[in-house]
Amino acid sequence: MDSKVSFQKKEIMEEFQVKTFQPQYAKAFYELNKNWIEEYWELEQSDLNDLLNPIKSVIEKGGEIFFILHKEVIIGTAAMIPLDNRIMELAKMTIHVNYRGLGLSKILLSQCISYAKNEKMKEIFLISNSKLKVARNLYDIFNFKEVPLDSKKYLRGDYKMLLKVED
Repeated sequence: MDSKVSFQKKEIMEEFQVKTFQPQYAKAFYELNKNWIEEYWELEQSDLNDLLNPIKSVIEKGGEIFFILHKEVIIGTAAMIPLDNRIMELAKMTIHVNYRGLGLSKILLSQCISYAKNEKMKEIFLISNSKLKVARNLYDIFNFKEVPLDSKKYLRGDYKMLLKVED
């Protein structure tokens, strides 16, 4: 049974591609994130700043936005936003509700961590909310550690996690 499930997952995974930001992906970046945020909360001004102008808020700052596509349809996204002192924020990570549970967030997060290492960052941080239990489990699997919350970027944020990526 396990080998059949493993084979099916491998077959499914071959249907997905990870791509970096292209201007025509901006609308999907906004819509996917708006949809997941509004499952629990309302969009905040900081969300709108990032989502409505990803080129200015992420790309021009030296960051990147990764997308997972299934048959050329964008079904997931994650942004890496550089800050001072070789620190990056992992933000706006989501998978379309119909594709959750396939391990796609692990692929996105792995891509984000590799990107931070390639950019010679020393750490990645994220702000999240304890309602997002699956997300917390993902961060724990990747060895993010909870640290004191010292950001007010998101009103909904009730914890901060950090991953050291510098060798």
